[in-house]
Amino acid sequence: MGGGIPINKQRIERPDKNRMRQNLEDIQLLQKELEKRIEDFEQAETVEDYRIFWQTLKNQYRQTIQAVSNYMVRKCNR
Repeated sequence: MGGGIPINKQRIERPDKNRMRQNLEDIQLLQKELEKRIEDFEQAETVEDYRIFWQTLKNQYRQTIQAVSNYMVRKCNR
C-alpha cells in the first residue's frame, strides 16, 4: 500500500457520510487558513535556513490537505 489513509470497504449510510463530509470541510477550512499563515511566514522570513523550513513545512502540509480531500471524495462521495 502507498502509505495513504487506510480505507475500510464497509457500506456507510448517507447521514453518516454527510456528517463526515461536513467535519472534513471544516478541517479543510482550518487547513487552508494555516497554509496561508505558513506562506506568510515563509515570505516574510529573511534567514535562508528558516525560509527553507517554511517551504518544507508548506509542501508537507499540502500533502496532508490533499489526503483529506482525497478521503472526502472516496468515502463521502464529494
